Amino acid sequence: MRFFFNVQDKLKIEDEVGREFSLPSEAVAFAKHLAADIRCLETAVRPALAIEVVAESAERIHREPVFA
Repeated sequence: MRFFFNVQDKLKIEDEVGREFSLPSEAVAFAKHLAADIRCLETAVRPALAIEVVAESAERIHREPVFA
């Protein structure tokens, strides 16, 4: 199953490629890793910044805040 990892802040950046995972829980874990990577790179805290996990069926399955 393909999952997309959209970045949301003031603007939304949509993932047009996505990644394949067997389970939604694997996609959620990947989003948590992405958020951690972004936290390491960002110098300023941006409360609205988040990774949105969307299944290929267009169903939003998770929203991972970068700065929780």
